[in-house]
Amino acid sequence: MDIKENVIEIFEEVMDTDEIRDNLDLDVFENEMLDSMGIIEVLLGIEEKMGLSLQPTDLERKDMATANNLISFLETKIG
Repeated sequence: MDIKENVIEIFEEVMDTDEIRDNLDLDVFENEMLDSMGIIEVLLGIEEKMGLSLQPTDLERKDMATANNLISFLETKIG
């Protein structure tokens, strides 16, 4: 499974919606879809699905604001 599909699945699981799949540039913070607890859940999902351990301080807020931003961030870490 590729990075994009993993990120979409993690966002869908944490936010319990498939809106992300339809719009990868949807800002999850502006739309109040992700809070601080959700950030931790996304990081745990990344570790579980992708084997990459990240701390909340490893990312800036903008890195997780959209699925595309997170995909780009992870491509620099894994790619």
